[in-house]
Amino acid sequence: MARVIAFGATIYLARVLGVGGYGVVALAAAVTLYLAQFADFGVETLGIREVAEDPEGVRDRAPSILTARLLIAAGLIIVLLPVALLALPQPEGAVIAAYSLTLLPIALSTRWVHLGLESARPVGLARTLGESVMILLVLVLVRRSGDIGSVPLAQFVGESTAVLLLLLLLARRGMRLRVSWDPSRVGPVFRRAWPLVAHGLLGLLIFNSDLVFLRLFRDLASVGHYAAGYTLISFLLNLGVAYGMALLPTMTRLGARTDGERALYHTAQAQVFAAGFPIALGGALLAVELIRQVFGLSYLPAGAALEILIWSIPIALFRNVAVAALVARNRQDQVLRTTTGSTVLNLILNVLLIPRFGILGAAWATVATELLRTVLALRFVAEEGLPFVPFARLIRTLVSGLAMVALLVVVRPANLWVAIALGGIAYLAVLSLLGGVQFRRGQLPALRV
Repeated sequence: MARVIAFGATIYLARVLGVGGYGVVALAAAVTLYLAQFADFGVETLGIREVAEDPEGVRDRAPSILTARLLIAAGLIIVLLPVALLALPQPEGAVIAAYSLTLLPIALSTRWVHLGLESARPVGLARTLGESVMILLVLVLVRRSGDIGSVPLAQFVGESTAVLLLLLLLARRGMRLRVSWDPSRVGPVFRRAWPLVAHGLLGLLIFNSDLVFLRLFRDLASVGHYAAGYTLISFLLNLGVAYGMALLPTMTRLGARTDGERALYHTAQAQVFAAGFPIALGGALLAVELIRQVFGLSYLPAGAALEILIWSIPIALFRNVAVAALVARNRQDQVLRTTTGSTVLNLILNVLLIPRFGILGAAWATVATELLRTVLALRFVAEEGLPFVPFARLIRTLVSGLAMVALLVVVRPANLWVAIALGGIAYLAVLSLLGGVQFRRGQLPALRV
C-alpha cells in the first residue's frame, strides 16, 4: 500500500509541476539518494543479517549505530547547504538543499532492526503512515508549479513520521534506543558494510547518471520525460528490493549450502520471474497509452522509453534474489563486484547514446547495464553453490505470458484499463490451468512455480 501511495504522489506531482518542474524534483531527489547511501552506510541491508544472526545483540549495537549514522547525516547537510544554495543553478540548488533534510530520518531509521527480527508488519504500517502523511501534505501544499519547494518538506515530514513510529514500536517491545557512542560496536559493522555502501553508490550512479547526462546533453524536459517513464520502473524495482530484503533473514537462518537454502533460492527465482515476465510483456505493449493516461499528453515521449525500460524489471528481480543470497553468506565483496564493471559500461553507453538518441539511448543503456549486473550476480551466486533455477520451473510462466500477449494482440481492447484487466486475467487463468497457481478450500491461492 505504501508503494502505491508514493506512486500516486509522484503522478500528482508530475501533472501539477509540469515537465520542467518535475525534472527539477527528479534531479534533486537523485542527488539526495547518493548522500543517503552515506547516511545509511549499508546498515539497511547488512543490519538485517546482523540482527537475524544475533537478535539479542541488537540492544547493545543499535544505539551506537544510529548515533553514528545521525552524525554522518548532520555533517553531510552542513556541507551540502552552502554548496547547493550558492554554487548550483537555481531552482535546482534550493530544492536539493531542502531535500538534504531527509537524510536525518534516513539515519534514524530502525527498519533494519524490525526486519532482522522477522517483524515486517510494523515496517509496512510505518511506511504506509509516512507515505499517507506525505501525500496529504503534497495535496494541500502543492497546487501549482510554483509550489515546488513544498515537495521536499512533505517528504521530510512523512519520513520522520515513519521513523518515529518504528522507534515507538521498538520501545513497546522493551527496546529503548538512546543516544550512545561506542566505536567498538560501530566499527566492525561499518567495516563489513563498506562494500555495500560502494555498491549502493555505484548502483545509484547507474540509476541516476542517465538523468544527469540528459540534463547535460539535452534539457530539463528530457529529464522530466525520462523520469516519468522511470516512475513505474522505480515502483516495481522497489518492490523487488523489499522482496529481497524479506528473504535475507530466512536465508541467513537456513545457513549456507543447505537443502533449505537452495530450495528457497530456486523458489524465489521462479516466483520473481512469474511476477516480472508478464509485467514486461504487457508493459511493452501498453507503454505509450499508459503514459498518456497516467501522466498526460505532455509526457507522451516517455512512452517509447518505457517500452524499453520495462524489460529491466524481470532482469533486476533475478538480481535482487541473488544479492540477498550473497549478503546472507556475508559476501558483500561479491555484491560490490557486480556493480563496478557495470558502472563503467553504463557511463560509456550514456556518453555514446544519449547525445544522439536522447531518452531512448538512456533507456537502452539502462537495460544493457541491468543485464550485465544480473549476469554477474547470478554467476557469483553459482560459484557459492547456488546454481540458477532449473529452466523447467520457468516454462509455465513463459507459456502463460505468451498466451496473454496473443490474446491482447488479437482482441486489441480500446480501453487501457480493460486491456490491463484482460491481460492479467488471461495470464493467471493459463498459469492456473498449468498448475502454477493452486487453490485450496479455506486458503488463499498459492503460487507454485
